[in-house]
Amino acid sequence: MLLVLLALLLTSCAGSVSKVPATPEAVLKRADDYFNRGKHMQAVAMYQKFLDSYVGNERADYAQFKLAESYLQGHEYDLAAVEYQVLITNYGYSEWVDDAIFQTGVCYWREAPRAERDQQKALDALSRFTQFLTTFPDNPRAPAARQYVQEINARLAEKTLETARWYYRRHEPKAALVFCEKVITNYPDNKNWEQAMYLKGLILVDRAQDQEAIEQFTRLIEATKDEALKRDAEAQIKRIRAQ
Repeated sequence: MLLVLLALLLTSCAGSVSKVPATPEAVLKRADDYFNRGKHMQAVAMYQKFLDSYVGNERADYAQFKLAESYLQGHEYDLAAVEYQVLITNYGYSEWVDDAIFQTGVCYWREAPRAERDQQKALDALSRFTQFLTTFPDNPRAPAARQYVQEINARLAEKTLETARWYYRRHEPKAALVFCEKVITNYPDNKNWEQAMYLKGLILVDRAQDQEAIEQFTRLIEATKDEALKRDAEAQIKRIRAQ
């Protein structure tokens, strides 16, 4: 009687456990179902089981991509970036490589801290989006990649300009000029460019390089649409000439 009861108990427990599918197609179907229902960690487990159990399967690249996507959707950006890179490295033939490069950039960008902190992740993201646009210029995701590049450049320009201002406040004009030039040279298409131009003009005034300062402010006046900044630059020129 005890053995019969034990057998019934084990049968009941086994019936309550979700069985792992026995074929590759069924494993992927279960994984996709988890993914589509937003159960991303369960999807991770299923895609990983597929990759571990069916090495060399013709759909391994798809499983690898969806494994990375599951981590991304679960906000595990560092793990997602690793898995996208596995796809890029091990499945170079895959139709998902372009998406993997793009999504790696997304992962790095989402990990990037605010502008006042180290921006290595932003630089990594910029590198991936640049690679994507160079390799797949006609991809449907190209406009989104260009938007990311613009956002990242604005962040990097802000960081560089703040560094220039920090050196300027510390009365280290040579270093401040170096960082102003970085903004002016590398980020001409955002608002920080104009501020860097103006700060460079102030530094030149402080160094008694009056003619160079006038040329700098004149260039800014011709380029900017910011009326307040234009008036400030004009006032600086008048002040120099009045000396």
